[in-house]
Amino acid sequence: MVEKSGLLPEEKAREKIDTLLEESGWTVVNRDEFGSDVINAQAVRENILKGNKEADYILYLDGKAIGVLEAKREENSLGLKVAEQAQTYATILPDWVQSWITPLPFIFLSNGNHLLFKDRREKESKYKILKKMLSPKEIVELANGAINSEYAKLPSVPKVSPKGLRECQFEAITNLELSFKQGQRKALIVLATGAGKTFTACTAAYRLLNYTRAKRVLFLVDRNNLGKQAEGEFGTYKLTETGNAFSDEYIVHRLRSVEKIGNASVVISTIQRLFASLTGQNIVDDDDDDEEREYDENAQEKQIELTEFTQKILLPPDFFDVIIIDECHRSIYGQ
Repeated sequence: MVEKSGLLPEEKAREKIDTLLEESGWTVVNRDEFGSDVINAQAVRENILKGNKEADYILYLDGKAIGVLEAKREENSLGLKVAEQAQTYATILPDWVQSWITPLPFIFLSNGNHLLFKDRREKESKYKILKKMLSPKEIVELANGAINSEYAKLPSVPKVSPKGLRECQFEAITNLELSFKQGQRKALIVLATGAGKTFTACTAAYRLLNYTRAKRVLFLVDRNNLGKQAEGEFGTYKLTETGNAFSDEYIVHRLRSVEKIGNASVVISTIQRLFASLTGQNIVDDDDDDEEREYDENAQEKQIELTEFTQKILLPPDFFDVIIIDECHRSIYGQ
């Protein structure tokens, strides 16, 4: 029977389940769209299994299967028969599908209104009622070290919306993370003026700090006033798991000296101040607002000696895990 909305009961339930998955950081794709080279977590619809069977959804992290979700229409009570079906699907993956744990440990049942979960590795485990779908990060933590991918915790980039990311920002961050997964150590993001480059950088920094092993980010700017603007952007950025501001989740510090970095997760600095701090030189206080005065390269250059790094450097080379350079094309004058 087709409902007024034009959707069959099964389709209506699937629509709700898709939303549950997407809100928790999973990318829902059809089986012909699935690719193991995609970083983000994927829920693959109608995944082919052995015996020509189909699982409603197989969950993948970093290209390897980790769980199964069996979907039923809304009036289905998700009883024993449904549970047995899902658990069977967890054991009959085709040979071409790689998995983190065999058989798949995480079983989900849903009719769109209710969501049940079971970790079949637990002795005498029973299904639990969940209020929301488990995120990729939560799945990795439940796996207890069995998932050793650097990027497996990364959820899908937040959906494009007026309150989220612009399409160009979404594309930039998606491809940035993909390039890191492919082993690239450097990346260039090019966005038009006014497209929100700093907001994009905040998003990239947050995701790396929150979902990977990165612990400290250096944010290099061209001028002092840009450093102040960046600090303000980190302070108001709220595209986080909790909805709290970035600076409430992580310490953001504008560099004064090496000794004062402390436990800062994000350090903002001009190249001049960074160079001086690394080499132990004194620098004229560059906190004055220089937005309205002409940029004087010679005056700035006199503040520090642009010598080679032949003396003792006050920080180890791997002190920062990520360096984001914000248009620092003039700051060292060719040196």
